[in-house]
Amino acid sequence: MTIQELQKEIEGLKRKNNFQLRFPLDVQSKRIIKNTVELPITVRVQGTDAATASNYGIFFVNPLETILRIHSIAEVHQVAGSDAGTVSLQIERLQGTEALDAGDALLSTAFDLKGTANTVQYGTLVSNGELLQLNKGDRLALKDSGVLTAVENVCISIILKL
Repeated sequence: MTIQELQKEIEGLKRKNNFQLRFPLDVQSKRIIKNTVELPITVRVQGTDAATASNYGIFFVNPLETILRIHSIAEVHQVAGSDAGTVSLQIERLQGTEALDAGDALLSTAFDLKGTANTVQYGTLVSNGELLQLNKGDRLALKDSGVLTAVENVCISIILKL
């Protein structure tokens, strides 16, 4: 089976929400599938709740035995912050018993919540690939900084890969 045939088969299964392959897989086919499976996660801090720091925190726990890799992160907000100081949002990985704000930053530069409203920001991931891996029980959290005055409707999307 060629790579193109396997990818076509996988796409067909995704459309049907049927994940039963009709044939056994070899090592290369399994690797191809592993590299094409994407798990999207979206978290929202809705309305004026986004202007309150206590509304940010843990939003995902890896429940799988498999390591998940963070592939990309994007953010958009409908109303920009208006405070005079820096207002930003970082995504952090928490392991073990780490508390919020004690984890590893996953973006080399935090999202600017004072940036232009309704403009998608694409995060630049940290260069340390080990930080971008989520083991079973690892968590993802939103870490805000600054005074969130006026920020509204924050939406973050993350793509994880197996």
